[in-house]
Amino acid sequence: MFRLMRNVHLALGVGFFFVALLFAFSSIVLIYRPWFPSSSERSHATAQLERGLDARAAALALMRSGMAEGELRNIRESEGKLRFLIWRPGTQADTVYAPETGEATLDTRRYNFYETLVQLHVNHGFFHDFMPANLWALLSLGVSVGLLLLGASGIYLWYRHPKERRIGTALIALGFAVPAVALFATRLSGG
Repeated sequence: MFRLMRNVHLALGVGFFFVALLFAFSSIVLIYRPWFPSSSERSHATAQLERGLDARAAALALMRSGMAEGELRNIRESEGKLRFLIWRPGTQADTVYAPETGEATLDTRRYNFYETLVQLHVNHGFFHDFMPANLWALLSLGVSVGLLLLGASGIYLWYRHPKERRIGTALIALGFAVPAVALFATRLSGG
């Protein structure tokens, strides 16, 4: 059993290292945003769609034409026009569609690498219209479960290896202390 747990622990650690590192880095970017350059490129486009569409049909028509890609969010109606967002991590298209004329205008903003990481980090839930967002959610869930199993297998190995209990105890204590200090520091700074 010890050998099996050691191999599971090693495989989980190697397998999830880079994704965990990506989440850790995006957490740093999220907490210390002013330290990282934030830039975006903007573009403007217009399209002629069918008249009388609802927001979902207009968004799908824009996506089929290749003018936008992502999922529909934040539908609003004002002054006879539909306003909505077509969003995916790293890109958002603020769209205004006039059902009477069929004219759609898109103000598209493409974010830099750091802002895209933050958007991936805070993107939550399943059942997105944009399939890569669902795949990212599944990956996040798998990594979360894998990291819990990594911790459980590590505690098992620590318990079964009496010669290394001191260093294991210190590492477990450090594993609890570092997040507690980080949480306290974040709350202290008003985050």
